[in-house]
Amino acid sequence: MKKEDKTFSSILVVDDNKDNLKVVSKFLKKEGYQIALAINVEDALNILEDTPIDLVLLDVMMPGTDGFSFCRQIKKEKRFADLPVIFLTAKTDTSDLVEGFEAGGVDYITKPFQKKELIARVNNHIELTLAKKRIQEQAEEIKKINRTKDHLYSIIAHDIKSPFSNISMLISALAEGYLEVGSEEYEEILQSINQSTQETYSLLENLLQWTRSQTGDLEVNPETFNMKEVTGTAVRFSELNARNKQIDLQVEMKDNLPLHADRNMMQSVMQNLVGNAIKFTPEGGKVTIQGIQENDQVIVKIADTGVGISEENMKKLFTDRGQITTLGTNNEKGSGLGLLLAQSFVEQNGGKIKVESTPGEGTTLTLTFPKAEL
Repeated sequence: MKKEDKTFSSILVVDDNKDNLKVVSKFLKKEGYQIALAINVEDALNILEDTPIDLVLLDVMMPGTDGFSFCRQIKKEKRFADLPVIFLTAKTDTSDLVEGFEAGGVDYITKPFQKKELIARVNNHIELTLAKKRIQEQAEEIKKINRTKDHLYSIIAHDIKSPFSNISMLISALAEGYLEVGSEEYEEILQSINQSTQETYSLLENLLQWTRSQTGDLEVNPETFNMKEVTGTAVRFSELNARNKQIDLQVEMKDNLPLHADRNMMQSVMQNLVGNAIKFTPEGGKVTIQGIQENDQVIVKIADTGVGISEENMKKLFTDRGQITTLGTNNEKGSGLGLLLAQSFVEQNGGKIKVESTPGEGTTLTLTFPKAEL
């Protein structure tokens, strides 16, 4: 067993005999374990409440609540159900040992104990505990990978297939000469093709970035830059959509907003958030982007006069299990990944994101980052 595994493993020893506590503690500390000591059940409970414990060495014969009763007590709680308990006991009758296992113990060490036996049994159960944790972590990782895969299939099957089908149909109408070049209908179809192409490109870009962030393939490469420049690029990217919806797009940014972060990630964040604000704001509405420096922080706010977010959907915003794919006010499509991606990128760069919204009135997103020096 590796020394570092022991260093990060904590053992609680419960015994009313202080000499036993000293001996056991001495043996296990030499092995590299972190040790907590309790002379009675009350102290043991307090330690379990406040300290992560990987294994309990528990004396059976104690005044008041005995070891078997204490083990039954803690095993009733879900958080301690899998906590391994090894009994320290002078009771070696079969009936006593059976009672210990039925109470929830995983092993026992007879008193007076031998150092080698104590260490061997403790090592074995700590290794089993660590192996179980690794299996649980791997199971969670597999679940995460499967959720990512399911999202990919869903988006490819619907969100990408649908706009491509629409683009193909519109191009066919133009190619087959049903419409006169330069006519109003011809220009409308061209505009629809342009919009669908932009939406599909943006969706694909989000999808690729999100997938890379989920699989750990996306590296953060921080540099110092002016957040106003990144915001300006994001605004230029969204200006056409804003004009088409007659949305008043205003930028109120301090000239010098130094930020130390991954510039490409921040570009993606701003494009997603500004794009979403326009998407969910009706024609004739307003989107305002503000940037200030307050104390040692850079604060960026994107506010809209859009449809807002319901209380139910607010709870789902930052969870991929509750992905929201609401259509925009002009039926604009999206993958629902934009906000998830923004949150991931903001947090990877040391920032925080907050959402405030009132249905029917609008939404404000606030990004907060530590200030850098240009």
